[in-house]
Amino acid sequence: MRTLFRLAIVLLVGYGVVYFFVLRGGGGEVVRVEVEEVRFEDVLDGGGAGDDRIMQDEIVDEGEVEDVDSGEGDEDLDVDDHDDVMLDEVADEGDLSTSLEMGIEEIGGLPAEFNLAVPFTSQAPHANWELPYQEACEEASAYMVAEYYAGRESGVIDAGVADAAILEVVAFQQDLIGDYLDTTAAETVQFIDMFYGVGARVVYDPAVDDIRAEIAAGRPVILPASGKDLENPFFSGDGPLYHMLVIKGYADGVFIVNDPGTYRGENYVYDEEVLMSAMGDWNGGDPANGGKVVIFTEK
Repeated sequence: MRTLFRLAIVLLVGYGVVYFFVLRGGGGEVVRVEVEEVRFEDVLDGGGAGDDRIMQDEIVDEGEVEDVDSGEGDEDLDVDDHDDVMLDEVADEGDLSTSLEMGIEEIGGLPAEFNLAVPFTSQAPHANWELPYQEACEEASAYMVAEYYAGRESGVIDAGVADAAILEVVAFQQDLIGDYLDTTAAETVQFIDMFYGVGARVVYDPAVDDIRAEIAAGRPVILPASGKDLENPFFSGDGPLYHMLVIKGYADGVFIVNDPGTYRGENYVYDEEVLMSAMGDWNGGDPANGGKVVIFTEK
């Protein structure tokens, strides 16, 4: 009897370790940052807090698409859910600031913090990390952005709904380009535009303020990266070789994202330096040295 009891204890402890570090995707302390969310339907015509986006022809010759062969974040920093902010109540069209009503200090003509109400799904909505879900970060990121522009409320999308949507876009990609694994930024732009009807374009060598300006204008940004360099403690193992996520907000020195690589990725916070350093397009197997690109979106 004692032997059985000890065996049961060992099994329970073993399951707890496996659940915490594998099924849950690791461990870490949760720290919360409070930034109110802004819905797309409340973003003023012409751009939320401004429309200072970078035009692609200022970065790369028109029609040129570079198809590159394809920090220290030890803590899980989540953002609390908050009531949505009605932009038409806080800013005149074209105004670069919502600070008068929101009490937000301006930095360089932009609000000091901003957070878009982008709905969330993991790339494996039912926690099944076999293919295609293991490689579906691009599809999940595109889907979240499309749902934001479609007016879906923020929060976690129903697993069944998200699962069907991810499989649908995976099938579309296979028909379009013959594959869905590790798509470059340019390939991702192609299926976002064709499948969702969401405007998307590749922007090369973006600065932090360029990304912030897009967010403040109500437009989420998709970032391709070397997954291992993200150092997300909730990834299994060292993390994926190549990864994509949605930048939806920013605050002092950090970007607020929806990271589909973990079920804890809703409103996850990365240090700006970590994301900018990890940024890298798919180049056949070494995204850490891939092109420094992001995907700007608009509807």
